[in-house]
Amino acid sequence: MTGSDGDAPEDDPLRAGLDADGPGSAHDAADGEAATPGPPGIGVFSLDRPASGLYLVAWLLTGLGLAIVFVGVIATTAGGLLALAGLLTATIGLAAACGYQVVSRRVTRPPTAYRGPSPLLGFSAAAILSSCLAVVLGLAGLLDIESGAGFLFGLVAVAAGYVVVIVLFVIRTGALSWSQMGWPAGPGRVGRFVGDAAFGLIVTVPVVVPVLVGAGILATILDVQPTGRLPSVEGGVATLLVVLGAAIVAPIAEEVFFRGFALTAWQRDLGPRPALIRSAIFFAFVHIANVSGVTFGDAAREAILQVAVIVPLGFVLGWVYQRHGIGASIAGHVGYNGTLLVLAAAAGQFGAR
Repeated sequence: MTGSDGDAPEDDPLRAGLDADGPGSAHDAADGEAATPGPPGIGVFSLDRPASGLYLVAWLLTGLGLAIVFVGVIATTAGGLLALAGLLTATIGLAAACGYQVVSRRVTRPPTAYRGPSPLLGFSAAAILSSCLAVVLGLAGLLDIESGAGFLFGLVAVAAGYVVVIVLFVIRTGALSWSQMGWPAGPGRVGRFVGDAAFGLIVTVPVVVPVLVGAGILATILDVQPTGRLPSVEGGVATLLVVLGAAIVAPIAEEVFFRGFALTAWQRDLGPRPALIRSAIFFAFVHIANVSGVTFGDAAREAILQVAVIVPLGFVLGWVYQRHGIGASIAGHVGYNGTLLVLAAAAGQFGAR
């Protein structure tokens, strides 16, 4: 691993993953050709590969950690501590898996291809790490998600998981740099970021109304009501904390991971259109974790509704990211969530009382 940010030479737009024609626009990696072959997939257990010891450790610790988590869930005593121990073990295992992919892809992939951990594996590592942090906060009595502070702390834990994985296994390994993930660099970067943000807001905010109309029609057809994801809070401070979490922390964290990291990584190997499709679907399916239902059928219908709503948003945010970088997608996501909060407050479903 290296401590440098891995910036590519300015005359190599393929390495940078962004077209030299404009800030943040997509470069068609190898004109959209198929991904560069890599080592055997995670589903193929074989030690005939680079860094086989690291690979074996990753499998063993991840499996052991998940087993301990299961025991902790069903345990009648010390369940929280067992779950935390299992999550920590699984986190180390998934970190080893990320490290294995970095090492093996440096051997098996050319410099023009993406050579960091896969976004799916990175998300798994980030999710387990965030769960560790959430358990710690819960044991400390700081994760009451029905309070404004607990809601915010929970989102900060998720954001921390994303950032730690990206910094350790993407930035420090040189797989991608911040500038390759859409952050403006060099003189005038603040002005470019502001301009990109304005573009993202102009494009994304008008999407709210058609998405809500479509969601309402689909919810009627499916006979399902979406799960409320905002806590019912009272008081101005608690409301402010919920707004900060939902409209600032969550959008920034998700854009850094799902557009800056995941979309860019896939784009390096697949080209812009396949990467956009894959990232939008990935983004939507991750949000299925928010659904709940009394029966399996209720949960399944709500999951369908959730995916149908989030996929269009994922496409729009990915599109603005490919053209104007991370500033555009962050601002667009902030604008989208902020507009939803305003509409919820106007309908009396959210706000200080």
